[in-house]
Amino acid sequence: MYAVWVKIDRTLPWIELEGTYQTEREARKAAKDFLKTVEVRIVKVGVKHKPLKAVVTAKR
Repeated sequence: MYAVWVKIDRTLPWIELEGTYQTEREARKAAKDFLKTVEVRIVKVGVKHKPLKAVVTAKR
């Protein structure tokens, strides 16, 4: 029995596909079919902020 795990990016966890397969060939075919039909939607893109440099003066 073979299970299929897919890793999209190193920042994301592994994703296990549903089902088990009798042979490694069937598992590879299932993984390829899954990757061919993946639909990706970008929901939100965050803006990377640059750190601010500030000069502080203290008056007494």
